[in-house]
Amino acid sequence: MKALILGIILFPFFLSAQDYIIKEGVPEDLKEYKIIFFKHEPIKVTANPDGNSQEKFIHLRQTNHNNVIEEANTKLVVAAQEYPFGYAISTKSAYEPLLKAGYKYILTSKAYEYTHVSKQPDEDILIVFEYFIQDLTSNVVYKVFELDEMKVYDSKLMIKRLNKAIKKGYPEAFD
Repeated sequence: MKALILGIILFPFFLSAQDYIIKEGVPEDLKEYKIIFFKHEPIKVTANPDGNSQEKFIHLRQTNHNNVIEEANTKLVVAAQEYPFGYAISTKSAYEPLLKAGYKYILTSKAYEYTHVSKQPDEDILIVFEYFIQDLTSNVVYKVFELDEMKVYDSKLMIKRLNKAIKKGYPEAFD
């Protein structure tokens, strides 16, 4: 019975993992196409600040998210200028119109789903998010780096890690 319950819980994860071909590195044609970087979006604060200790903790996580995103997004505008190829900055909820303008890739992560701020993590567990360059014309994603939950708002670090991955495939882009 436990195996059946575990299978039901994990099946959506296996299904979504099978939807994409995961590759390491960066796309070979990245310099020829534009990429979209996501700004952080505000979330609805759902936790009760006067509830039990878990509710108070989640409320703090949610309000802290909303309090830091304006600065993180401003820093993204500055940090993105260090990216060597064409790009745009949008939100995950509104990037689709850019696809008609020649944007083939997005830099994405489950960090932009914000489920981590809606629950209390296990004690002494640091959530680590994988970042991918997703090819919007195929089912291929390229794993480029990881950031822990304490660094997902550090736009400068995000672009630095992306550029480090790009430098391996395009060293001439940084000469």
